[in-house]
Amino acid sequence: MEEELLKKLKNLEISLENKIIKKEEYEKEKQKIQNELKKIKKLNEEPKEEFIKKKSDKILIYSLILIILFFAIFFAFRFFNKVEIKTLDDLHSLNLNGKLKPEQGYIYNGFSFVFYDDLWNTKVQQEDTVFYISLHYSPKELEDISLAGQINATLFDSSDFIYYTFDPLLSDQRYVALSAGEFVRSIIAAFNKIPKAACDKNETKACSRVPILTCNNTNLPLVYFKHESPTKVIYDKNCLIAQGEGLEIVRATDRMLLNIYGIM
Repeated sequence: MEEELLKKLKNLEISLENKIIKKEEYEKEKQKIQNELKKIKKLNEEPKEEFIKKKSDKILIYSLILIILFFAIFFAFRFFNKVEIKTLDDLHSLNLNGKLKPEQGYIYNGFSFVFYDDLWNTKVQQEDTVFYISLHYSPKELEDISLAGQINATLFDSSDFIYYTFDPLLSDQRYVALSAGEFVRSIIAAFNKIPKAACDKNETKACSRVPILTCNNTNLPLVYFKHESPTKVIYDKNCLIAQGEGLEIVRATDRMLLNIYGIM
């Protein structure tokens, strides 16, 4: 070992003379070699028992270092090989391959539903176009909501617009507004319909500027967000009713939309 280091030192000097390495690099490597030579000299001067003890200690230390490195590499490999989710399509791909937990996504009647950005997302294909749909509830959370009646599909398909109406005197309009927003976003994206607001009574300034429509006074295509119990969906020819109190009206709206899309 000592001879090898001396030979290495000699080669280092030759490299410096031939300008293969710089002075700084030479000094740095020279210092390392000299340090190793000092260690060897010191070991040779120690009693044999002490040398054996130190050697055993070094083996133990090196073994521990190797173990630590092994686990570091193992966990680093797992970390860097995790699937990086960039898009909804990434999630849908994982879902279709059974890689997601039930609370992250599942397949319902052939449709992939994934939870992303606090919403349940799926996609529906109509002819050559794929539409992405975001809802607050997934199908399994809506199976308890009854849906009755029949829709005048010809009327809704042939119309360029759909009216939606509600009670303007409700003290808390948050959930009705959320339901209406979810419905409007869907009919624009997937059905290319123009949403038009209405009221079910003319008792506010805002309602004086829009039509007053109920299921009983019009034959126009209409969606009625009815804030009362029990939670249910009713189809009455030209009138679709999403009924519920508080967040239940949002659930009823999502139940209605998933039925219109042919998912449930």
